[in-house]
Amino acid sequence: MTLPPPRQPDHILTELLVLQAQSGNQEALTQLIHIWTPKLTLRAAKLSQCTDATSEIVQESWIGIARGLRSLKDPARFGPWTMRIVHHKAADWIKAQTKQRALNAQLQNSSALQSQPDQPDQDQAHQIRTAIGHLNPKLRELVYLFYMDNLTLEQIALTLNIPLGTAKTRLKRARNQLKPILEQLLERSTP
Repeated sequence: MTLPPPRQPDHILTELLVLQAQSGNQEALTQLIHIWTPKLTLRAAKLSQCTDATSEIVQESWIGIARGLRSLKDPARFGPWTMRIVHHKAADWIKAQTKQRALNAQLQNSSALQSQPDQPDQDQAHQIRTAIGHLNPKLRELVYLFYMDNLTLEQIALTLNIPLGTAKTRLKRARNQLKPILEQLLERSTP
């Protein structure tokens, strides 16, 4: 019979602090925050790829952690549990940014259309929007996130709550479907 690997001192300390914090010890919670904030900050920075958003994501994560700490049944799961919370908070932040960018783009397009009605690029832009509109909603959303909002595939996967491989596959499928649609639309518009 093999023995389990020895537990690391920092894991033991975290478990002890979790148990104390669950009992209402504010000092234990403060120590958890001190120990875990650098780890959560690194994770939030990687997920959001925006240094300005990192502190906001970590702060929101700690609020969620503090609220849900009593419901954590196994203190040994504190690390993965907190990382999952950061993951969800980063995804929420990315979704909010995506919605804001989409709204800004709509406002910008609206004002650009009003100020320059006879611009030649507008026909091409309209054809591209029409082609994207022919895609199924899942692919259309991914195309907008990738090309209009300039999100990475990792950010898109988080935003849409899908695996990274699925995001890659959908983008490839969208490109393959867009190519003939755009070619057909461009042929129609060529005199």
